[in-house]
Amino acid sequence: MYEPTNNRRIGVTRRYDLDNNKFYVNVQYDSLMLPRVVKIFSDMKSGTQFHDMCIDLSLNITERLQTRKNPQRALQVMASAAPRRSDGTASTIQGIIVDELIKSYYLEN
Repeated sequence: MYEPTNNRRIGVTRRYDLDNNKFYVNVQYDSLMLPRVVKIFSDMKSGTQFHDMCIDLSLNITERLQTRKNPQRALQVMASAAPRRSDGTASTIQGIIVDELIKSYYLEN
């Protein structure tokens, strides 16, 4: 299991939109530049359902990425479980984030 050796991590933040809701994804990397921590923020007020859902998703994705030495398998498992629209695109925040991390760990376009 992955264990951090220091408390400062390199990270990148990107903005995404889903159903007229903006959310921001911050991915933090270990010393090998593998994604280990995902934090999701919304522009909703603290305590709203969407805000709380982002916190839950952050913890869920982070736990799965830290469970394996190489996070690629965890991403593949999450991607296969994500609900999808008829065109194959992810229909949830978690699905969007996982798809983006599979394309590029660094959320490059």
